[in-house]
Amino acid sequence: MPGRAMGSDAVNKTIVALFLCSLAVFTYDSLPYFQFSVYRPLAMFPMFAASVLLLFTDFRFRRGDSLLMLFAAYSVGHSLLASIGNGDTGSSIKHTVTLLFGLSIYRVTVYVGKLAKEDGELRRRIVQCLLIGFIPPLAAGLLQAADAYLLHSGFSGTVTGLFSEKVYRGRIQMLSGEPSWAGIHLLSGGLLLLYLYGKGFRKQLLLPLSGVGLLLVISFSAYAYSVLLLALLVYVFVANKYRGRMLLALGAIVLVVAVGVPYLLQTLHVSGYFTDRFQFNFNHLLKADNSVFIRVVFPAIGFLEFAQHPIFGVGGGFYYRDFANLLLQHFDYGMKFSEVRDLVNLHPEMVTSRNLWSKLFAEEGMIGVILFFGFMASALRSSRAAPFAQFAFALCVSLVMNFDSYSFVDFWLLIGFIRCGFFEGWQAGQAERQETQDGKEWQRTA
Repeated sequence: MPGRAMGSDAVNKTIVALFLCSLAVFTYDSLPYFQFSVYRPLAMFPMFAASVLLLFTDFRFRRGDSLLMLFAAYSVGHSLLASIGNGDTGSSIKHTVTLLFGLSIYRVTVYVGKLAKEDGELRRRIVQCLLIGFIPPLAAGLLQAADAYLLHSGFSGTVTGLFSEKVYRGRIQMLSGEPSWAGIHLLSGGLLLLYLYGKGFRKQLLLPLSGVGLLLVISFSAYAYSVLLLALLVYVFVANKYRGRMLLALGAIVLVVAVGVPYLLQTLHVSGYFTDRFQFNFNHLLKADNSVFIRVVFPAIGFLEFAQHPIFGVGGGFYYRDFANLLLQHFDYGMKFSEVRDLVNLHPEMVTSRNLWSKLFAEEGMIGVILFFGFMASALRSSRAAPFAQFAFALCVSLVMNFDSYSFVDFWLLIGFIRCGFFEGWQAGQAERQETQDGKEWQRTA
């Protein structure tokens, strides 16, 4: 394997195997019998184990990663100090664990992504693991779609209940606990599939990519649409190429969401609380839709906390400290929602900002913001060499609109691939040469 000088052959193979294991299961986030207090353990634990093995190689963080390490050190230390004042060591420990897992995912992805740039066989194995990760969820999603939009029998709910604790009638949630998770996987994993498709793996990825595109549209996920639109908007601001094309794509998607989706909802006779979101009455949704209220108000409360504690923040893991008072003071109408009411009265320690940027400002203050944004600036510089990497960066920025864990696998996976140059030029590998040869043979036969 090229690049084995970075560590012994056995260590390299083990690190790669653990990474591929995580890649094959990162879409399976709703196995009810394997729940843990941190996010998606089936994908995180192999990454953490691989990051420990990295200590036995000569792998080093990239230039600019020192800011990420400083941020982690500051965040953990500040959180532990805050736990003394709040009398809640558990929240601080949980916060520390999520940071360690996030750093592990990032380090391992950078390492393996760099090896994959020089090794066509490793790229082929990455494709295989992505297929393992996506074919069953896509099959489940298509089954749910056929039931929801064609058969209307409800049979898919029984099947979905085998792997998810919460089943949404009429929604496409694939193998995820919530439909929004399905949208996240379709966007982040779909981006990887699309890039690999363009790099020669066309026969393997054509059907999965078609399934991703179809489910992304007919999932009718306002959240997924919003993430995609925001990613395109961010790309327009940060990119140095193809801005015109992305503006056209942005306009086309706005047209699809504003006109095409309502037409499909009416044509397919789709009904449910989520269809109200496509009437685009934001004030009504904020007061009538529990999910919209949480996604908008909880991040807003985070920024209110930042305004009260602008320098140091409230401490990592302690967003909940001022949450109830601020909600009752500014957004008391949200108490009519049972989920909000339970968080305020019964389980205040379980509330989160539901937005990584809000969490960053609220818990880390300006010091943490400067350090983390400095790292993100280095990731943006790393993406300058490839438009695909720039869009991956834009997608990372928008993916965390509704997710605030520092162990967010999709986020660190894309950031790691950006930082190692995975989306840049590759050395030709056997897999790509064989794919090209097969294509030429087919053309001659035809």
